[in-house]
Amino acid sequence: MVSAVICAFLVFLGMGLVSYVDSKCPGNPEHGYWAEDTEKDRCILKCHSGYEPSGCHVIRYNCCTEKWNHDIPTCQEKWPVSGKTMAVVGTGVAAAVVATPLVLAGAGFTATGVAAGSLAAMFQAPCTAAGSWFALAQSAGVVGTTVATKGAVGAVTGAITYATSSAFSNCETE
Repeated sequence: MVSAVICAFLVFLGMGLVSYVDSKCPGNPEHGYWAEDTEKDRCILKCHSGYEPSGCHVIRYNCCTEKWNHDIPTCQEKWPVSGKTMAVVGTGVAAAVVATPLVLAGAGFTATGVAAGSLAAMFQAPCTAAGSWFALAQSAGVVGTTVATKGAVGAVTGAITYATSSAFSNCETE
């Protein structure tokens, strides 16, 4: 009787080990492990403290194509700001700083003053207050944007670019 119970326990234990070994997830990377979400049929990469996934950390395997829906990520050393974030924000900031003079000129804030019939001319009041957004835009149109203005435009654009890039990511969330 005791040997039958021990045998049943070993078979049960062996079945558990076999299902663990036959996991659908990739092999565990250095500095992390894969958690198999059998309910949603996906694999989630969990990295140890101080490390982060190098790409989409939730992946699925397509049995028909025999391919993963994303490149298999690894666990890389965590940076204060990720490389993807720096690239996205840097691109947005550079575009905003380059585009600012073009946008101002397009709106009618030119080096020679407000262009007749422009959007700027529509908003110009007979007595435009010094320091108003209109006066600042006209000043920037005439003399160009200062380093401080470029910095402010870059900071605002960087924050907006970062927020929107996350919304359009094709990575699945946990």
